[in-house]
Amino acid sequence: MAWKARFICRHGATRGCGSSAAQGLHSTGGRRASRPGRTTTEGFMEILRETLTGPGVWKGSDFASKDDVTVVLDAAQLAELGEAVRAALQAGHTLDTLEREHFPLPKTESLLRDVYDQLRSGQGIVILKGIDVGLYSQQELEMIYWGIGTYLGAGVSQSVLGDRLGHVKDFTATDTHARAYRNKQELTPHTDSSDIVGLMCLRTARAGGMSIATSALAVHNELVARYPQYLEPLYEGFPYHRRGEQLPGESAVTPYRVPLFCWREGQLSCRYVRSYIETAAKESKQPLTQLQTDALNCVERLTYELAFEFYLDPGEIYLINNYTVLHARTAFEDWQEPERKRHLLRLWLAAADWRAVDSSFVAARGGIAAQAGKLPSYQGSFGSGRIATAPR
Repeated sequence: MAWKARFICRHGATRGCGSSAAQGLHSTGGRRASRPGRTTTEGFMEILRETLTGPGVWKGSDFASKDDVTVVLDAAQLAELGEAVRAALQAGHTLDTLEREHFPLPKTESLLRDVYDQLRSGQGIVILKGIDVGLYSQQELEMIYWGIGTYLGAGVSQSVLGDRLGHVKDFTATDTHARAYRNKQELTPHTDSSDIVGLMCLRTARAGGMSIATSALAVHNELVARYPQYLEPLYEGFPYHRRGEQLPGESAVTPYRVPLFCWREGQLSCRYVRSYIETAAKESKQPLTQLQTDALNCVERLTYELAFEFYLDPGEIYLINNYTVLHARTAFEDWQEPERKRHLLRLWLAAADWRAVDSSFVAARGGIAAQAGKLPSYQGSFGSGRIATAPR
């Protein structure tokens, strides 16, 4: 498709699109710039010490606007989505029963395959545009979004509620300690669980709520080039706090370390939620070392240095590769009227044939187990604001 060639190769002058090197990138999303520069620690941890190239390595300044990562659905595709959702509802389907075969999209399927490829092996970020939220009920919009998701992966539970379709809005009026996606505070750069993260905008806030995306591969390149002393502690990783969502018999803090970066089968992946790291350190009474703190501060600063900032509009669907793109959100002020309050729909998708990752990443791919009587909230929270310390 012409769109695919244009989208993936927009920055071809600096990234060699169309060259044999770029062809090799399609399967990895990031390629070493020269000969292997890897070391191992304790016989098992492989650290990449050379910079990566490829479409997954980008800076926010590479994009003139969000149009550079946007795919516009055409009239035929939009009509097809409307037909599919009406047929699914008429057949009695709900989000719990709707599978890909119940949501046929012959005119859109090829584009969604390209989106999958772009997320897996390209820039790792796509915005789908064109859906008019005014034409559909919320139930219909939820099903359209879910139906699109079935072409990219399998939706998994996002909390102890068992919510495979998450509602990103401010719930703090009824749940004071609501988890990050259920409050209006600033969310600093982080990754979620599973392989693909999707957000569909239904309504925007009165002010704020800007989206922020950063290439984790670009962050790693900066660490290699400017701050190599932090690679080892970041690859060694950190225990994570489970924020009250552990199963009965499980510890509140993971008994294993979760690496911030891992290098597997020629692919670099990232897992990072700073507040979970700091909560684990505080509650386990095992404070972070100065080197670990400096390393995390450095990562945090780099994610903002390299960030791509934009606002989502109603009807837009924002999709990212959860292992190569960090995401964040500024705090927001909401409307007083309930029907106008900011509202996004979230998907966590486990995708087929995605990438090799650390075993601790695999543990999160299937989502969070539902637990009756629990809420996705946690009172003890640490490390929620931007880091002011400059990298050393």
